[in-house]
Amino acid sequence: MFQKSTFAIFLLFILSSCAVQQKTLEMSDWYAFTKSNTAQQEPSKVYEFKDGMIRMYGEDLGCLMTKKSYKNFELTLEYRWNMEEQYKMKGTKNSGVMYNIPLEASDKIWPKGIQFQIKENVTGDFIFLDQVTAKVNGKLVEAGASVVSPKFLANENPFGEWNSVVIKSFNGKITQYLNGKLVNECTEASTVEGKISLNYERSPIDFKNIRIKNISKE
Repeated sequence: MFQKSTFAIFLLFILSSCAVQQKTLEMSDWYAFTKSNTAQQEPSKVYEFKDGMIRMYGEDLGCLMTKKSYKNFELTLEYRWNMEEQYKMKGTKNSGVMYNIPLEASDKIWPKGIQFQIKENVTGDFIFLDQVTAKVNGKLVEAGASVVSPKFLANENPFGEWNSVVIKSFNGKITQYLNGKLVNECTEASTVEGKISLNYERSPIDFKNIRIKNISKE
């Protein structure tokens, strides 16, 4: 009986060790700042957390930034453009998810790092900010203040519908997925770990189901 119990405990330990640790990012994992106030602020004082969503709207450009840094991860989330009448806006809908933002980078609009572009007709583009580089299709991206590397597949759902995003970052290799399809990838990224941010660019947008897990291979 003792041997069976010991074996069961050992097996449970092995399974627990092998299990992928996934974390849902909650309000307490973020801080906020805006273009007009770059001081770290309570997220709920800048954006709305309601019904399991983060609802970003208002006049000021801003970010929700994680307090922690992440390396070798898979980030998943869902987003949709907020089409409610009171949030109606003119112009091209624009937002983004940034990652691998170095801890020492300044809180500014927009910080050093890599962005999964969320923007009308170009969702899935890479934007390499503040001299970040990587190789795309075997060619090194030229360093600059804000350098775009276009997606190679369009797969955004119609306005108002939820879209799923997956970003995998492993030792400089990055893959970006939109609604289940690979839309962009690069290797040898010059920043391989850092904070994550949700960008607000005056286009009302909702996010939900933001989860992150460590990965041990590409």
